[in-house]
Amino acid sequence: MDRVILHCDANNFFASVESLARPELKTVPMAVSNSDDRRHGVILAKNDLAKPFGVKTGESVLEALKKCPGLTLVKPHRAQYGEYSRKLNALYQRYTDRVEAASIDESFLDVTDCQALFGSGEEIANALRKSAREELGLTISVGVSFNKTFAKLGSDYKKPDATTVLSRENFRQ
Repeated sequence: MDRVILHCDANNFFASVESLARPELKTVPMAVSNSDDRRHGVILAKNDLAKPFGVKTGESVLEALKKCPGLTLVKPHRAQYGEYSRKLNALYQRYTDRVEAASIDESFLDVTDCQALFGSGEEIANALRKSAREELGLTISVGVSFNKTFAKLGSDYKKPDATTVLSRENFRQ
C-alpha cells in the first residue's frame, strides 16, 4: 500500500499574517520587505494584489516600486510568523503526529495510518484547508501524493487555497 503524504504550504504567508494584524492591507498592493531602503531592501513576500504588477519575491524594493508605485511596504514581524507557524502545525497535529516542518510556512504530513479515522488524504487536505481558513484566517494549498516530492509538486500546482491529488495513475497527465 502506498503512503499518503500531504504537503501543506501557507499562501503568501508573511503578507497574509501582516494582513491579519492590519486588515486594511488586504485592499492595497502590499509587500513585506526587510528594509524600506530602495537600493538595499528586498521583497520577502507580497499579497495577491501586488502580483498583477509583476512584483516578485526576492527582487529589490527599487524594482518593485518601479513596477507598482503604489506598493505599500511593511516591515517583517518575525515573532508573529513563528506564532502562526506553530498554530498551523498544531492544526496539522490534530490529524497525525507525523508532521515535519519543512520551513516556517510548509509542512509534510504522513496521514497513511489516519485515513480510517479522518477519511482519504484528499478529505483530510480539504478539512485542513477549511480549518486554516476559518480558525486562523490563512489559506493553504495542499498536495496529496505517495511521496514528498509529488506532494510538494501538488501543493505548487494550484494556488491559493487548493487541494491537488497526484496519484501514481495521474501524475503524468
